[in-house]
Amino acid sequence: MTLKSPIAYISLLPGIPAIVRKYIAYIDKLVLFPLSLLLSARSFDLVHIADHSNAFYSFCFSRQRLIVTCHDLLAVRGAMGDSAASCQSSPIGILLQRLIMAGLSRADAVVFDSHATFNDYRLLTGISGVSKKYAIIPIPLNAHFSPDPQAFCLSSAERAQVPPQPYLLMVGSALPRKNRALGITLLIALGANSPYRLVFAGDPLTSAEQIFQDSHTLGLYLYSINRPSHALLNHLYCQAHALLFPSFSEGFGWPLVEAQTCCCPVIASTTTSIPEVAGEGALYADPTDVATFATHVLALQSQKERGRLIQLGLQNTRRFDVELVGDAYRSFAFQS
Repeated sequence: MTLKSPIAYISLLPGIPAIVRKYIAYIDKLVLFPLSLLLSARSFDLVHIADHSNAFYSFCFSRQRLIVTCHDLLAVRGAMGDSAASCQSSPIGILLQRLIMAGLSRADAVVFDSHATFNDYRLLTGISGVSKKYAIIPIPLNAHFSPDPQAFCLSSAERAQVPPQPYLLMVGSALPRKNRALGITLLIALGANSPYRLVFAGDPLTSAEQIFQDSHTLGLYLYSINRPSHALLNHLYCQAHALLFPSFSEGFGWPLVEAQTCCCPVIASTTTSIPEVAGEGALYADPTDVATFATHVLALQSQKERGRLIQLGLQNTRRFDVELVGDAYRSFAFQS
């Protein structure tokens, strides 16, 4: 097996301003690397493009014995003007997403990690061509998670970042589609007498979130942990009252499975791939329904309900076992 990825040449030349370097890197990615693939294409019996964002490399290979894994098409939908995808693209981004879609459509075999993404693909392409093969295969976790909060050693600086319990945890970026605003609205709805803190683990606070933290009476209940280490993230999952995952759109949603693996109850939105990934091991609400999110938070104060949801979450995580996923890929590859 050979792993190939773009190598930086042009973008590493000295004297290039940082603002220009990002665009210069496209020469490495879209010109030099495809040329190297074309030169070596005949030496591969089977090619797997493991991320759809590189699907345009499919033009470097024969359609036969070529598999592309598609994780989500939210950016493609956004580039084509679909506001429901909650993804915006720059003019260059629109061109890149169209190139990605062209490469993905060319592949003879495509794996999707959720039915939601497969349905997006059907709507975008109409699925023409009887020879094309498809499979829905979930992705496993990309790191080990444990329900033991002491499974990984924390530094003294990391321990100082752990908030007081009980807290509600939100993991991920500050993109609008992640809907961190619901977390703050929920904090307000629970009221000043509520014991719950709100923890954002991922991107730093946005300007609006910073204003809330600085000026609102409940601002002291909002904690921000910028890009926590794996050890700290595992600890946060284990100690949280619940993971809040109110996204407007997701291609998959790794934090859902990470939290369930750590025996952290999940409260999530009903959109896109989220119910498919979290399965029966989550409580659900519309991403704008603050009242129902609050009801779920309070319901998890019951040890019986909490234990029930944790057990369902653990059962759900079995679907993402790396050996099962590997077997599914091998079976699909031999059939393609």
